[in-house]
Amino acid sequence: MTDKNREGDQPDDNNDPLGNIFGMFFGPGGQFGGTFGQQGSGGGSGASGPAGLPFDPAMLGGIMQQLQGMLGGGSNAGGMRAAEQRIPQPDPEITEDVSRAAHDAFRLAELWLENVTPSAIGVPEAIALTRREWVEQTFEGWQRLVKPVQSNMSSALSASIAEQAPEELKPMLAGAGQMFASMSDSMFGLQLGEALGALSGSVLSGTEHGLPLVKGQRPALVEANITGAASELGVEATELRIYLAVRELALLWLFKRAPWLAGHVETALSKYASGIEIDLERIQGMAGQMDPSRLQEMSEEIRQGLFHPQPTAEQKQALASVQNLLSVVAGWADVVTYEACEALGSRSAIREALRARHATEGSADRTFADLVGLDLRPARLRDAAALFSYLEQSEGAEARDAVFNHPDLLPTTQDLDDPLGYRERRAQEWTSDSSMDEALARLLADEAGPGTADSGSAPADGSRTDAADDSGTGADGSGSGEGGSGTAADGTDDSGPEDGEDRSAGPSS
Repeated sequence: MTDKNREGDQPDDNNDPLGNIFGMFFGPGGQFGGTFGQQGSGGGSGASGPAGLPFDPAMLGGIMQQLQGMLGGGSNAGGMRAAEQRIPQPDPEITEDVSRAAHDAFRLAELWLENVTPSAIGVPEAIALTRREWVEQTFEGWQRLVKPVQSNMSSALSASIAEQAPEELKPMLAGAGQMFASMSDSMFGLQLGEALGALSGSVLSGTEHGLPLVKGQRPALVEANITGAASELGVEATELRIYLAVRELALLWLFKRAPWLAGHVETALSKYASGIEIDLERIQGMAGQMDPSRLQEMSEEIRQGLFHPQPTAEQKQALASVQNLLSVVAGWADVVTYEACEALGSRSAIREALRARHATEGSADRTFADLVGLDLRPARLRDAAALFSYLEQSEGAEARDAVFNHPDLLPTTQDLDDPLGYRERRAQEWTSDSSMDEALARLLADEAGPGTADSGSAPADGSRTDAADDSGTGADGSGSGEGGSGTAADGTDDSGPEDGEDRSAGPSS
């Protein structure tokens, strides 16, 4: 990858694989048959490449444009085309009867929710979606969410190309940064489209992954998947639709009442995503094996498996923070939805089935993580639900909902380990004059690495000292669950994983 592998300005074929891409078009090593301008009838613009083909500097731009066209020509249009190829078929249209059933479910959900949590002003009318409509409605929201990953990939690819390009081509490549960035954006747009196309076959609602991503923050159910999901979960489709509508509306009410929450989750995701490393060795390895006749295959293969390097300690810490936040949001929705659906005979079965579904990594979840680099599953949903159940039973529903009144009150990893100590830790850390910016800064610095945590007391500077590992007693031994029995809400052992990773083999609400 560096000049160490060059000998007489001639790159080594094995150690300079990305340089071989230029060689495919301009000759061995990308140096026009050995030395720039020396092969063929003359030098300069009249120089010829291998086989006596005349070389024009504009050729490079043409090649880049050709590759960009293969990569989609634009992140939005190309992404949607890629998604359409991955959307499971058939994708039934929303009939009048299906639309009516969805709207009835949301009307009932509103009535039930008003009995257990404050409503929110400004929530738009609900909609029923096909799989394709879900992709269309959420594509822009996903783009915003994964923008840090996209920027990271663009910078990594541009830097690698600039580093490995033959010296003779570097002057021409100096002004090609925007072209490479555009190619990278197109490539990532295709990856995002493929990932969303795969997810569209299993997603059930607009807030499935913990954030209101549907345009206009409209409540939404993906009706194409509800009947199949009900069959897989062993519950009635009508009751599952109602339960999902309650959960969807509860989350949107929460984000409306706490407008800072969505931005905070996105900030945590940005912090995590900005550290994701691109597997350049994979790209370089493929580059060394490419030939001009396989350009289409090259554009496909390069877009596969970019995010497979081993996570760093910082990445593990950031992932623990993301999963903690997603789990807190999902845990609150789990408790509130269960309370609101008291009149639903199968609420316990549906709740447990959805929990198991979230804990099990499906093929669509893995595809999303592989293509986009983000794992959005709420790894500690049960622990978070146990904490909110404890607050609800010990102090009432107002205390449960008040957790989202201020960033300082959001549960941390330590709180999920030890729900009974939540109030004591908040009393130590909370001050009436604590500003929103200070609170958000503390939360972003949360999930401190091993060795920095203490027994739960606040340090002198007021920053958090929550443990990064989850080796505490957990919700199963320290806080009451649904029935106040001292276990998690479903009666299972919910002690946390060592580094905040998924406790099971297995997205957020």
